[in-house]
Amino acid sequence: MSQAMLTAVLLAYDAPEAPPLRRDTIARSLGSLVEACVQGLVADAALVGAPARGLDKIADEAGCALIETARAKEGLAQALQMARRDHILLLVAGFAVERGFVEEVHDLFAYGDYARARTLRLAPDSLLTRLAPGFARPVGLIAEKAALAEAGDEDISRLARALRSEDLASRARRVF
Repeated sequence: MSQAMLTAVLLAYDAPEAPPLRRDTIARSLGSLVEACVQGLVADAALVGAPARGLDKIADEAGCALIETARAKEGLAQALQMARRDHILLLVAGFAVERGFVEEVHDLFAYGDYARARTLRLAPDSLLTRLAPGFARPVGLIAEKAALAEAGDEDISRLARALRSEDLASRARRVF
């Protein structure tokens, strides 16, 4: 399989321990995927978030589907049902993929085990995560649509553990 394409799903729900997501932050997360679209890695995208947040304007400008549900688990399930591709890139809003992501994932699909889930972690932001990058927070996941649907969870960390994912070398950065 030399040319795989992904459906990108951006989860735009407020985290209890963080300030509310701003619309410009969500837009920047989506914007980080433009190169992946241009390079033929991402075929379509869905923005998933809570109703009445003004996400319709962002989705319209980005040309992606909008799914509004009160609970992230329900939104992700709907996004998986509408996804046109067999592989999904889940990304938490507020984070953006860094340089090298597109090339690494293209190589993964061209030469690697594309059936295995891959975790996108936050770039090291503390001494601990610099010394042990595996402790960095998972903020994205590439996995088969069927495996994600079967796992039935919206939390990236729990999904990564359940799917026994491997870490990508490329990282994500905060955009808020």
